Amino acid sequence: MTSRIVIVGAGMATAYLLQELAQHRHALDISVIGEEARGCYNRVLLSGVLAGENSESDLDMLDDLEGCPGVNFFLGTRVDKIDLTLRTVTTDGGKTLPYDYLVFATGALIARPKLDTAGAGGVEALRTLDDVVRLKNMAVKGGRAIVVGGGLLGLEAAHGLNELGLATTVLHRRPWLMNRQLDREGGELLQSILEHKGIEFCLEDSVAALHLDGQRLRGIRLEGGQEQGCDLLVFATGIKPNKALPQLAGLACDRGVLVDENMRASDDRCYALGECSQMGEQCFGLVAPIRRQAAVLARQLARVPGEGYTPGESATQLKIAGVEIFSAGPVDMAGEALLVRDRVRGVYRRLVLREGRLVSAVLVGDKREGNWYQELISSGADVSALRRHLMFGRDVCNAVRQTARAA
Repeated sequence: MTSRIVIVGAGMATAYLLQELAQHRHALDISVIGEEARGCYNRVLLSGVLAGENSESDLDMLDDLEGCPGVNFFLGTRVDKIDLTLRTVTTDGGKTLPYDYLVFATGALIARPKLDTAGAGGVEALRTLDDVVRLKNMAVKGGRAIVVGGGLLGLEAAHGLNELGLATTVLHRRPWLMNRQLDREGGELLQSILEHKGIEFCLEDSVAALHLDGQRLRGIRLEGGQEQGCDLLVFATGIKPNKALPQLAGLACDRGVLVDENMRASDDRCYALGECSQMGEQCFGLVAPIRRQAAVLARQLARVPGEGYTPGESATQLKIAGVEIFSAGPVDMAGEALLVRDRVRGVYRRLVLREGRLVSAVLVGDKREGNWYQELISSGADVSALRRHLMFGRDVCNAVRQTARAA
């Protein structure tokens, strides 16, 4: 019997789920409901589209769904009502979709500061393709932009706006950039590289108030008292799970939708995955864990036996304005630190050993050995014999091992 599946949300998590389902070639009747006019596109590349480094066509994640027939998209559509008892989803257009299984993949929302920005022109975010189009149109006028947030989202937005020719400043409340992924020295090197590309920074401060001319933004006042003029203010201060719809439907939620190892929610016919989900105390925002969740859920929906999802330490691998960054393990982990610094080449490596095992790795400017370091961290292997050679990578360490065996 064909299972009827309704997926609420048409983002990256849904794209990964459909890709996984296509591999199982199981007979399914799938309805995907998404609020945006375009669905299942790669949000990771939005900053590249903003900067002119990628085209909109590069975003498409569903080029081939031949192995997953029976998928119907309802885009530009909102969910109006969910009835867990009758197992139906009703859209804002009045269409009622019955389901055997309901999947929430509603993603996340930008976590905006508590400021009154209602009706203020020039106050934006970078989360959707529509945001990109709006920002590019605004950038044509030139002027000064301030991006609030010195994490991944903020730096990507700042790079894009800087490439469009806007004088761009990043405002970050922490002492260094990407403080969750990088230690102080790595964050300071990244800042130096980005400053050479023309981006300015204001650290350890935040927005206290907006200065408006009518409804048009003219500047901001910082908590520290400084006034800064700007024509565009972009909030990129992180994300929070978009749990409103599943919570209204009656599912158990905390910060996100609570799920078990099979991504099942509190109703046994409902599932959640991606940024809207929460397992234990952990929520998810990186691509790697969401892809693993999609594989687990696809097996569940296709009735294929397999292991559940177990949260673990996921490495961060990314590139900002051409700068490669890798981070694995706790950034503030105590232990013996092995360091390489080369400010001329813009390269920084910090490996932390504890009781002969690699527990943390931060790479800026060159992440080629990142996957290997992640393997060592995950395995808990004793690398004390390789201590002097770890910085030089896998090939050198393998050669050292072979020489030791030959002797």
